[in-house]
Amino acid sequence: MPTDMAAQEVGLVDIEVKDVAKGFRAETLKLKTVVNEKGEAIGKIDDFIFSRDGGQVFVVLAVGDLTGLHGNLIAVPFQKLQFGDGANKVVLPGATREALTKLPVFLHEK
Repeated sequence: MPTDMAAQEVGLVDIEVKDVAKGFRAETLKLKTVVNEKGEAIGKIDDFIFSRDGGQVFVVLAVGDLTGLHGNLIAVPFQKLQFGDGANKVVLPGATREALTKLPVFLHEK
C-alpha cells in the first residue's frame, strides 16, 4: 500500500520526456572541439561541473594546447555555448583562444 511519502517521491521525477530527449548527453559533448563564431578552434570540452544547489552547470574547457597535454583548464557557464548541427558544432561566441588562456585556471577539488 503506497504511503503519502511514496506519492510525493513520484512527483519529484515527473518530467516531460520529450524535453529531455532534445538535450545532449554529456558523453556526446565530451572532447568536442569548441569554436568561436568565426569557426576558429578555441578549446575542447574536458568536463562538466554541476553547482551543489543545482542552479548552474559549467563546462570545463581545455585551452591552449588542444591535445590536452599542455593546455589550461578553464570553466565557462554552459548556457554561453551555442549548438548547431546537433552536437556536432559547439560555439562559444566572442571567445578567442588568447582571451580564454588569460582566464583563471580551473583546478578540480579532490
